[in-house]
Amino acid sequence: MKKYFTLIIGLLLLSGFKTVAAQENNKKVVIVTGSASGIGKATCELLVSEGYIVYGGDIQVEKNRYLDSIGGHSLVLDVTKEEQIKAGVEKVIKEQGRIDILYNNAGFGIMAAAEETTLEDAQNLMDVNVYGYVRMIKAVLPYMRQQKSGRIINTTSMGGKIYFPLASWYIASKHALEGWLDVLRLEVKSFGIRVVIIEPGFINTNFYNVSGSYGQRYSQNSAYGHVFEPIFKAKQPKMSEPVVIAKVVEKAITKRHPKTRYVKGKNGKMLIWIRRTFGDKFYDRLIMKRLK
Repeated sequence: MKKYFTLIIGLLLLSGFKTVAAQENNKKVVIVTGSASGIGKATCELLVSEGYIVYGGDIQVEKNRYLDSIGGHSLVLDVTKEEQIKAGVEKVIKEQGRIDILYNNAGFGIMAAAEETTLEDAQNLMDVNVYGYVRMIKAVLPYMRQQKSGRIINTTSMGGKIYFPLASWYIASKHALEGWLDVLRLEVKSFGIRVVIIEPGFINTNFYNVSGSYGQRYSQNSAYGHVFEPIFKAKQPKMSEPVVIAKVVEKAITKRHPKTRYVKGKNGKMLIWIRRTFGDKFYDRLIMKRLK
C-alpha cells in the first residue's frame, strides 16, 4: 500500500512538472519596436508583468536597457537598417524558436507646413513611419507563415482618419500605412495571421516634444506664421497615459477574434466620428475655428 501511494504521488508530481513546463513553453513571444519610451515602453512593461517573452527594440540603446532589468530582452534596433532588423529577428528565433506577435510602434512626427517641409525630412519620416513597419513585417512573416499563426499589431493614429494643420507628412504616413495594412490583412489571413490596427488619440508621450522641435525650426521666417502662432499659444490638450494603449495591445493579443481597428485615447473616437458624420467641410471649419 505504501508503495502504491508513493507511485501515485510521484505520478502527480511528474504530471504537475510537465504541466508547468508546457505552460513555460507556451508563453507567447513578442517583438516591440520603439520600446524605449512612451507607448512602447508601457506595452513592454505590461506584457512582461503578464508573463510574455518580450523583445523590445529601439535606437535609444541605453534608455532601452531597462527591459533587461525587468525580465525582458533589449534589442539594438533602427527600423531603417535592414541589418539590425535581420539580426534582431534571428536572435529571437535562435533563443525562442518562434515569433507570435510583432507590435510595430516606432515612429515620429514633424510640425511644418506642407509646402515648406524639406523632401529630406519628409523621406526620413516615411522611412521610419511606413517603410520601417514594412521592413519589420517582411522580416517576421516567413516565420509566422511557417508556424501558421501570428499577430501583427500596428500603431497608426487617429491621424490615419483625420488631419491637422502642420502635420501633413505625419498624416500622410498614417493614411498610407493604414491602406497598406488593410491589403496585407487580406493576403495573410489564409496563413492564420491576423493584422490589427490601433489608432491612438492624444497620448502623453515624447512625440509632441520631438514634433515641436521641428516646429520651432520650421516656424522661423515661415510664410505660415499665422498658422504656427495660435498652435504654439494653445494650451496642451488633455491626454491619456500610454498604458491605455498598452492595454489595447494586450487585448489585441489575447482576443480570439480581435477587432480590425481599435481607437483609444483622448478625443480619438470623437474627432473621427465628427469627420465621418458631418463631412470634410464641417471638420475643416471646426479645426480652423480653433486656430482663430
